[in-house]
Amino acid sequence: MLKRAISGMAVLVALVAGMSGCGSAMPDYPTFLSATIGAGRVYLSWTSAPGATGYNVYRGLASGPVSSKAKIASNVGDTVYTDGSVSVGTNYYYQVTALNANGETQASNEVLGAP
Repeated sequence: MLKRAISGMAVLVALVAGMSGCGSAMPDYPTFLSATIGAGRVYLSWTSAPGATGYNVYRGLASGPVSSKAKIASNVGDTVYTDGSVSVGTNYYYQVTALNANGETQASNEVLGAP
């Protein structure tokens, strides 16, 4: 009887250990990215992504997928970012991704910032 109880307990421990990763998921991706221009800066804001612990901000000189852009900020802890490294008269295209311990999401919508 004791052997059967120990065996059953080992199965239960294995099940619980296997479930420890359950519920872990990628965050949603950020939405409603917008850009506002002012004083040689581009101000970005977006809607938070449930499950996100931070955000990466990407910028490119042409419209296109996030893979064509350079990451200009990593693990931003807020839903706003100010890009002060811009040149007046240049078009910049931005996208944002969300992060958590499970990885990085697909990108947000793309916005144009033209200081």
